[in-house]
Amino acid sequence: MLTKEEKREQYEQLRATLDQVETVFLLANHGLKVNEVNELRSKVRQTEATYRVVKNSVVRLAIEGTPMEGLAPHLVGPNALAFTDGDSVGLAKVIRDFVKDHPALTFQQCYLEGRILSPEEARSIADLPGREELVGKMLFLLQSPIRRLAVALQSPIQKLTTALSQVAEQKQA
Repeated sequence: MLTKEEKREQYEQLRATLDQVETVFLLANHGLKVNEVNELRSKVRQTEATYRVVKNSVVRLAIEGTPMEGLAPHLVGPNALAFTDGDSVGLAKVIRDFVKDHPALTFQQCYLEGRILSPEEARSIADLPGREELVGKMLFLLQSPIRRLAVALQSPIQKLTTALSQVAEQKQA
């Protein structure tokens, strides 16, 4: 059991960490094995996020008085936090895919940029296109008008070249 001093130190560290993030997934953990937790941690780290199991009382103290305070009523039973200040969609996809194979882990709630989301809304984040996909689509859309302009400018030159080659063929014949 933690002493009050250890608990205070833990919640201060957690509060400092959570102040830096935009997305926090509260996950109910009902029986994941150690090797499964390690596998999930590894996958979460690949998205530049963090997965942490923390005592509910420590989390309550850490989020007290912050916009994340709406998560407090859901801090019942064994829970874990997955959080990031980067790609929320990437983290949500990793968790969703892991939950499919490991039903012992479930979405509880999510804090996303100032809002508390339900478990259904948290799962739906994973269905959004990822950052890389959105950047690719945007580049394609930005490239399209330039490509059309290049084709339009090239068309008269091609027609002129074709006409000149036909004239040259007629003169030779």
